[in-house]
Amino acid sequence: MRTLAILTWSAIKMFARNKQALFFTFFFPILLMTVLGLINFDKTSKIDVGLVLTGPPNQATAQFVGALKKIDFFTIHEGIETDERQALVDDKRAAVFIIPWSLIPGPSKVTVVSNVGNPQGAATALNIISGMLDKTALSITGASNFFNVINEEVNTHHLKYIDFLLPGLIALSVMQMSVFSVAFLFVNYKEKGVLKRLIATPMLPSIFVTSNVITRMIVTLLQTTLFIALGVFIFHAHVIGSYWLIFLIAVLGSIMFLGLGFTISGIASTVESVPPLANLIVFPMLFLGGTFFPVDSFPAWLGHIAKYLPLTFFSDAMRSVMTKGYTISQISNDLLWMFGWAIVMVVLANITFGFEEKRQ
Repeated sequence: MRTLAILTWSAIKMFARNKQALFFTFFFPILLMTVLGLINFDKTSKIDVGLVLTGPPNQATAQFVGALKKIDFFTIHEGIETDERQALVDDKRAAVFIIPWSLIPGPSKVTVVSNVGNPQGAATALNIISGMLDKTALSITGASNFFNVINEEVNTHHLKYIDFLLPGLIALSVMQMSVFSVAFLFVNYKEKGVLKRLIATPMLPSIFVTSNVITRMIVTLLQTTLFIALGVFIFHAHVIGSYWLIFLIAVLGSIMFLGLGFTISGIASTVESVPPLANLIVFPMLFLGGTFFPVDSFPAWLGHIAKYLPLTFFSDAMRSVMTKGYTISQISNDLLWMFGWAIVMVVLANITFGFEEKRQ
């Protein structure tokens, strides 16, 4: 019995000293629960609709618009007709309501521009506003045919979840490969003294590092090609934008996260310390970087944090090109942020990374 107690206590101490085991046993589940708990999946999904007024509303129109804004099913976006129609074409609206400035006297024409690519949302929006107009007509004239509702259908490229998911997965896979492959490899080399011995050879250390960077950029291009091929041919995803721009974004993202990988390999003292340290930085971005869920679905305070993460700019740039066909000028903000993050990561890597193993 005494032997069992001693061995058990020894096993407990060994487990407590294993940083990787502690991370995945305690910290990882708590972090996962916290992130998923902050993302409110119980929140009722609302329908985005545009609202256009043809002029300053009279009292009846103002009352009608006020009632429309109180409907829980709708997220109302007010704007001019050209902007709201473009938002519908960009698949950001299920429908656009064009309301005349005066609902009396009639018959007034109310135009509902429906997104054919989102039939459920468009049908719900049309049914709700038709019902409201019927009630308004009954209260004014006692008849339910006072308003002439014109339903105008517009074909858009409606995104499926795979269309949203694919660009984010490409960005995520590039991040994982760039960070973990570099961190594990160079910390392992550093522990075994391989990097230290390289200094004594005629080869410049920078050439060794550069060769590994080029290798991972090639892998990045292969990753991106493979994911796109699988998404298009198996899951029927749509890729609208330029392939050269997609690959450019992938390479820039790879540089950005390779800098993070070298930074972690410079900080980590042992191979066992790499996963907790890397996951501490990488894991929050897995859920907050726009890979699986739109950043707009987060609470406001969390969204402000998430939108500045490196993976968020990476995913957003990739998604804008693949699903909307954006040009390089249209994603310039994301590219500038990615370039800025890349500079920060490379600078940190130069500060922390060395060819000799850490002294304890």
